[in-house]
Amino acid sequence: MAQTIDKQAVADSFSKAASHYDQFAQLQRDIGEQLLSQVNASSANTVVDLGCGTGYFSEKLDVQFPHSELTCFDLSPAMLNQTRQRELKNVHFQQGDIDQLPFDENSVDLIYSNLVIQWSDDFCECLKQIKNSLKVGAKAYLSTLLIGTLDELTQAWKSVDDNPHTNRFLSLTDIENCLKQSGFSKTQLKKETRTLAYKNVLEVMRALKGIGANHVHDHQATKLTGKRLVKQLEMGYLPFKNEQGLLNLTYQVCYIEITK
Repeated sequence: MAQTIDKQAVADSFSKAASHYDQFAQLQRDIGEQLLSQVNASSANTVVDLGCGTGYFSEKLDVQFPHSELTCFDLSPAMLNQTRQRELKNVHFQQGDIDQLPFDENSVDLIYSNLVIQWSDDFCECLKQIKNSLKVGAKAYLSTLLIGTLDELTQAWKSVDDNPHTNRFLSLTDIENCLKQSGFSKTQLKKETRTLAYKNVLEVMRALKGIGANHVHDHQATKLTGKRLVKQLEMGYLPFKNEQGLLNLTYQVCYIEITK
C-alpha cells in the first residue's frame, strides 16, 4: 500500500490551483459538507483541518467550534495563503506533510480531513500518526477516494498509450485492513458513488487541473499532443457517454469516522 509520491510536485500543482480552486471545487465541497454533517462532537479544545486547502471548511469548523484552537494544515503554502484571507479566530497556520505530522502525542481533540489522505505515501502509517496525535477518546473524520475513481478517464487514456495518466487509489479492503492495523477503538465506514458529466474531454481535463488534481504519480509524457491527443481521448471516451451525450466521470468516495 506504500507508494513513492513526489510531494513537492503535489504541492506545486495545488499551489498553481490555489487562486481559482474554489471555482472548480463543487464536488469537493459537496463531499466535505457530507463529511462535516457526520461530525457529532459538541466541543473540542483543539481542532485540526488536515489538508485545509483554501480554508472553505476551516471557516465552517471555526464557526462550529468557536472556542477551539484551530490549526489549518496544508502541504501547499499558496493554499495556506488563501486560508489566511478568511476571517478566522484563534487559528494557527502550519505548512506540512500528512505523512510527517508535527502534532504532539495525545494533543488533538478532533481532526477533519476532506479528500486529502489519498495523497499519502503510506495510508497505514498516516493513520498511525493521526491516532498518535489524537487524545484518548478523540475522533477523526476523513474522506478519501477509492479504486474506480476517474475510471472513465483511465480507460480513455488506454486508447492513447499504456502509461499511467490517472492516480491509483486504495480499495475499501485496503482501508479496512489499515484501520485494523492502526488499532482505533471504534471505526465507521460509509461508501458512495458520485458522477459528474462534462461536455468534452477538454472540460474533464480543465476541471481536474482547476482543483490541482492533475498531478499523476509516475507520470510519463505521451507522444501525442494537441489536437491529435484530444481527438484520441475523445474516441477512447465514447463508451462512457451518457444518454445526454455528456462524458461521465465517476468518483468512489469513502467516509471514515475513527475514535482513538
